[in-house]
Amino acid sequence: MIGTFLKRLFWLVVLMLLQVLVFNHVQILGYATPMLCVYLILLFPLGTSRSQILLWGFATGLLQDIFTNTPGMSAASLTLVALFQPDLLKLFASKDFVENEDAPVPSARSMNWPPFLRYVFVAVLINQMAFYLLEAFSFFNPIELGINVGGGTLMSFLVIVAMEGVRKGYTKKQNP
Repeated sequence: MIGTFLKRLFWLVVLMLLQVLVFNHVQILGYATPMLCVYLILLFPLGTSRSQILLWGFATGLLQDIFTNTPGMSAASLTLVALFQPDLLKLFASKDFVENEDAPVPSARSMNWPPFLRYVFVAVLINQMAFYLLEAFSFFNPIELGINVGGGTLMSFLVIVAMEGVRKGYTKKQNP
C-alpha cells in the first residue's frame, strides 16, 4: 500500500517537473501545449476506488494549476478524466484484462498496444477539450479552439506514448 503511494508520488513529481520545466515552454505557434499529468491518472488499475482516483486527479490538477498559473482549469480537467478513467479502461481493455483479479496497471504490455493507444487517446482528448473549453469559456472562436484541442491532444498523446515505451521498455516478443 505505502509502496504504491510512493510510486504514484514519484510519478507525480517527475511529471510535474517535466511539465513545469520543459513542456510548458513547448508550443506550436503559440497554440498547442502538451500536458503530461493525465498520464498519472491513466496508470490506476481497475480495482482502485473511484474516490481515490478522483482525489489524485484533483490534487494533481491543483498542483499543476499552482505551478502553471491556470486557476482551476487543470484541476477540473484532470478530475473529469479521473471520473471517466475506470469506464474508459473497461471500454478499451480486453475481457481478460478486465476480469483479471490481480488488476494489473494499465500499460502497453498488459493491454497490448492498440487498446492502450485508444485508451490514452480518448483520455487525453477529454482532458484537452475540458481544459481549453474552460480556458476559452466560449465558442466564439471555434477554429482556434479546435487548433488548441487538436494540437494539444496530438502532442500530449505522442509524448505519453513515448514515455510508455521508455517506462516499460516494450519490445516485440520474438518467437524462438
